[in-house]
Amino acid sequence: MGHVIFDAFANPTWRDIDDEWIRGEIRTSERARRQFALVTAREPEFLRLFDKHAVDPAFPALVADLRAHDIPVQVVSDGFDAYVKPMLARAGLSDLPFQSNRLVFQNGSIKLHFPHERPGHDPRGGWKAGPVRALQAQGWRVAYAGDGMSDWAAARAADLLFARSQLAERCKQDGIPYHPFEGMRDVHDWVRANLLPVGKSL
Repeated sequence: MGHVIFDAFANPTWRDIDDEWIRGEIRTSERARRQFALVTAREPEFLRLFDKHAVDPAFPALVADLRAHDIPVQVVSDGFDAYVKPMLARAGLSDLPFQSNRLVFQNGSIKLHFPHERPGHDPRGGWKAGPVRALQAQGWRVAYAGDGMSDWAAARAADLLFARSQLAERCKQDGIPYHPFEGMRDVHDWVRANLLPVGKSL
């Protein structure tokens, strides 16, 4: 959604800031604050844009299947709750746990909060490896699906990886094994064929 927002409301220099972040030169918090500083839209325009977008339509079925087998599912996003929460709700997944950064509309301006960033993390969403390791500490093998550099730290920590786009390219470069996917239907098909019959295998 970040690219959607800035393509709609910011001038093209937001992409130069994105390139700095992709190279690991700046943290997500600096990237986002500089990019949102280029935006002149107000809250109603943001909300109308958010309403036009939805989660992958195959995602609810995957979640339902995993839950039916007592496999926990959660969303981790280096984006913002202002759009993650309503998008999950519209998909019938309002009870699905998620972690993200926070975006608040306040007195006509946008306030950004980054509760998960810590010193020593990869600046590009490195905190997302934390939820993976937390589940591993409980005895789970963890599957992770992602597509960008904000998924890199989590991808390296996961036991099973589904990757596409920028994340898949980085995995190829570094020799990280992964299963390619285009959408959640691909992930669901693989999981049903290979994991669900043996129960708690994620």
